[in-house]
Formats: sequence, C-alpha cells, structure tokens
Amino acid sequence: MTLSIELACASFARSLRFYTDVLGFVTMRFAPDERCAELERDGVAVLLREGGWPLGVLEYPFGRGVTLVVWIQDIDAIYAGVQAYGARLHRPMERAWRDEDGQRIGHMAFEVIDPDGYALRFCEPLPPDGY
Repeated sequence: MTLSIELACASFARSLRFYTDVLGFVTMRFAPDERCAELERDGVAVLLREGGWPLGVLEYPFGRGVTLVVWIQDIDAIYAGVQAYGARLHRPMERAWRDEDGQRIGHMAFEVIDPDGYALRFCEPLPPDGY
C-alpha cells in the first residue's frame, strides 16, 4: 500500500456502514472502543476516526477541496449499491476519454459524497481505442 488516508467522521457507526456495506471496503483493523477502523479496497486504505481533529475546528462538509480517487474493477456494482442506498451523487456515471501517446485511453467514473461530505470518485479503466 502506498497511501493511507485518515478521515474524521461525525458518526463512526454510520461511516463504517457506508464504506463497508455500500462502497465495498473491507475492515482490516477494528477498534470500536477508540471509534476507529482501518478499511481497504483495491489497494486504497482509509482510516475512519470519530472525534476531534487536532488541526482545527471541523465543519461539515469535512472534505472540502479534496477528492479521493479510487481505481476499481467493478464500477457497475458499486454504482448500483450507491444508487440503492440513496447516496448523494456529485457526478453521475460517465465515460471520459483522452489521447495519450497516439492511443485513446478512457475510463468510467462517478463521484459520490460520503455521510461526512468527503467526495469519492470511483474510476474503472476502459479498453484502449474504444468509442
């Protein structure tokens, strides 16, 4: 794992349910007495922690100015789960293409807002040169 991110949350139980039940993260370490858990999905580690924030006052939405990008292989399943849950979408599912070294490279992507206001963009690569 090359990056792990810690997210403050207003309700540990609510955030844990959202990340595991809706987004498909797996619990790697669970410390309910400390109101925190380390989760993982597709090589992305997220530590959820309820409580104070030593860098300043926390105001909703907590993740202003930050978008977490997670590259996955089963975007349709996650998107369906997000929709079934009724989560707040910031951007619906879309295809994005760019030219890179003479080849068209693309991905599917959508962006969802978690219960504490963090933006998560899920992306899945598309086969090259597909239109």
